[in-house]
Amino acid sequence: MPEHLLTTAGAYGEHALLVGDPARADLIASELMEDAALLTDARGLRGYAGTFKGRRVGVQTTGMGGPSAAIVIEELIQLGVKRIVRLGTCGALSDVLVPGDFFCAAAAIPADGASQTYVGGEPHAPLADFEIVHAAVHDAKHAGVRMRVGLVATTDAYYDPGAGRATRWAARGAIAVDMETAPLLTIAPLRGVSAASFLIVANRVGQPASRLTPEAQRTAVLTCAPIALGALTSEPKHA
Repeated sequence: MPEHLLTTAGAYGEHALLVGDPARADLIASELMEDAALLTDARGLRGYAGTFKGRRVGVQTTGMGGPSAAIVIEELIQLGVKRIVRLGTCGALSDVLVPGDFFCAAAAIPADGASQTYVGGEPHAPLADFEIVHAAVHDAKHAGVRMRVGLVATTDAYYDPGAGRATRWAARGAIAVDMETAPLLTIAPLRGVSAASFLIVANRVGQPASRLTPEAQRTAVLTCAPIALGALTSEPKHA
């Protein structure tokens, strides 16, 4: 049994959806999954397993930031998970995104310590699994949900003191910033699993008044989570 996700091998099946907030795990488990059962709540890392459209799937809280997320990702893999998708929140760095938008982070700028630790500080480009991204793009279009695909910057500092850092990320093509995507997309290929990251835009960076209300965020989660879950459980294409 892993040290933090106190449950047994196979409990999640092979598919897990990651969320930062345990309240989001509760919402998805209660509203979108069938027969959802609580598996673990150690250290507030609440995790459920149930079914989504007939497929067994877990929804697991990571907490905030790359180090916490990395622990959860590693332990899910120890428990037998093969496909991992993040459904989190992000801040917009570009006017192409507005609060409430759905964003697929196809790649990440790894400006965080966890990702750098895993690769020993060597240059790397964390990239999402194409099959999962493709499935999400298809499902979002079919559902009439506008989804942008692009580059996210991942940082350790929510209240970033670095003058001009967000502007420099945006100049390099990042349209949003979060705290967990780069570790997920770094660890997954190292461990031989598939992963992708989908984000709901919670605010514009530097504009606190733009933050989504709790009700608006709840609505966005219930709109976007079925697409993330559908992409997570889609069948990989094999040559």
